[in-house]
Amino acid sequence: MKEKLKQLNFNNLLILDTDVSKYNFEVYLKNNGHKIKGFCTKCDEKKVNICPKDRKYRLRTISHGACSQDFIQSTNDSDIDFCTWKEDSVIFLLEGPSGGHDFYGEEEYNGYVKWPTLEWYWVHNKHDKYIYPEQFKGGTYGELFRSIIFTFELKNAYFTNFVKCGLNDKETNYKGINEYKPECLDTCFNEFLLKEIQMIKPKIIFCFGSNPESKLWDYYPDEYKFEVISLPHPAGQRRGFKNEFYRHLYFNVILEGLYKTGIYSLEETIEKYKLFLKK
Repeated sequence: MKEKLKQLNFNNLLILDTDVSKYNFEVYLKNNGHKIKGFCTKCDEKKVNICPKDRKYRLRTISHGACSQDFIQSTNDSDIDFCTWKEDSVIFLLEGPSGGHDFYGEEEYNGYVKWPTLEWYWVHNKHDKYIYPEQFKGGTYGELFRSIIFTFELKNAYFTNFVKCGLNDKETNYKGINEYKPECLDTCFNEFLLKEIQMIKPKIIFCFGSNPESKLWDYYPDEYKFEVISLPHPAGQRRGFKNEFYRHLYFNVILEGLYKTGIYSLEETIEKYKLFLKK
């Protein structure tokens, strides 16, 4: 993770009680989780942190982004040959953190109580690496992302949410991005996602679900200098989508996007597609 991006995640969004310049997944493991001493309260201070349609819901959960190196460091396989991996930057964009997970912990900062993630978001712990067709399915997040990274050999992929705080009630139910106050979305976008995009300079942004893509169109201030492609949201499994649907869509749409932006050559695309046909 680039130094500025690390500072954004662990000194601006979450404020860790550690030396952020030396912070990585291995330090996180030694610390037995994130050591939180604070978090972003900009929307709380502006009083735009409450759902206008249901005031039981307010900004509570907080998550940070994760990059390829985080997933690679957390992989049990230490013998990885990176000679064919792609250096081009890619962003995978989701909507926002939900609730109901035991990796959130209640913390107070500046007079506000929130539930920041105490685990490395989407990565969590040590894992085996996954390669297609492993974990190319709905209902998974970190496992799917890990499989995408290793399948397409993306050295500089970055996974993040459009909004960094989830709109939850005290029972951890949550509201989607369309229930946020516009001023909240504007603040979060300008303070975090816009800066992530400017730091990373992606060739392509894959949006999980239609909401992140539509909001990106609404809030991004300039003409896109990157390709934007939608993918089915992993939670769509709840609507009855079958895993075969996800397997086809995730593999083929991502591969098409990597070819369209020149990250993969035609020859590399054809060779990679053979992996899909064999499975």
